[in-house]
Amino acid sequence: MKRKAITFIITAVIMWAMLAILPAFAADLPTGSNFDKAPQNLTVEVKQWADGKPYFALQWTNPESIWELQQYGVEHGEWGAEYQIDMKIGDGQWLHEAGESLFGNGINFDEELDEPGNYVTDDVTCDPVDMGVNETIDIKTNVYYLRVRYAYSANQGSDDEHYIYSPFSNVASIGMEAFYKEASEWAKSELQGANDLGLIPAILKGADMTKPITREEFCELAVLLYEKVTGQKSEPVASNPFTDTSNLQILKAYNLGITAGTSPTTFSPNVLINREQCAAMLFRAIKAIHPQGDYNVTGTPDFPDQKYISDWAVEATKYMNKIGIIAGDAQGNFMPKATTPAQEAAGYGMATREQAIALSVRTYEKAPTI
Repeated sequence: MKRKAITFIITAVIMWAMLAILPAFAADLPTGSNFDKAPQNLTVEVKQWADGKPYFALQWTNPESIWELQQYGVEHGEWGAEYQIDMKIGDGQWLHEAGESLFGNGINFDEELDEPGNYVTDDVTCDPVDMGVNETIDIKTNVYYLRVRYAYSANQGSDDEHYIYSPFSNVASIGMEAFYKEASEWAKSELQGANDLGLIPAILKGADMTKPITREEFCELAVLLYEKVTGQKSEPVASNPFTDTSNLQILKAYNLGITAGTSPTTFSPNVLINREQCAAMLFRAIKAIHPQGDYNVTGTPDFPDQKYISDWAVEATKYMNKIGIIAGDAQGNFMPKATTPAQEAAGYGMATREQAIALSVRTYEKAPTI
């Protein structure tokens, strides 16, 4: 009886010691008691299964610490880290914030080679049904936002088993066409870049980007560019001189010297602009951003169709070409404006919305060196 009692006491002491150690396991992980590194460089695209149904294909880069954690799991006979995918549609709520469980799976680790191999996770597929979405993904009317985090079950097998999580990755979106109706193939990447940078004003969201841009639309685009580059809010002119508009963005552009009226009292907001007018307005926006910039165009070659460029637009067109913001056609022609009835009927020389947005993106990227 006495021996049984001693055995019981020893067993109890061992169990107590084990329980005392278990809560410390999480802190002994290579990452500590939490993750400080999120999945990096997340991208997403929509693909189709063999039956034609859509799915999300994700790719991201894993930091070295995640592989250290995978190694730890292998050495301790535990499950390794897993990934969890969070999603929201448009202005909706993230699944995580709505209290929904997140779709996920384990991250593979080659136990035989004892190494992770490729640090890029490029084979993750996610069926929309698993994300609580119906089987139809419509990227023309919706934007789908996805992000990924790591999850690890700490203190596995104990009463204190619990998940620890990394921060979420960058947000990747799919549904580029949701912010425009139509666009030329050459323009899509720059349109996406403009959208990511917040350079597309609300007046142009959902528009047909292949159509010519109006004076009003360009003013909104130019003012937004000015504010994004400078980090400053612009102010409208104190007294509105125009009788045909009260748009504050136009009045801001007028106050910044980006634009003028078509007469002392009219602005003509719906009039379309041609390429030389577009270049001149954008040139003035650059000058407003960098008043002390060097705008010398001496020695800059003429365009083959230089004789058709208006005198007041020569400096602007040459400067924009000089710094690589604007270029001519395959033959180098600037195509400033229509000069014949046939060209006018064909829309020759008109500045399209996608061209104007592309110029805005390029200006944003060049701004630090001007």
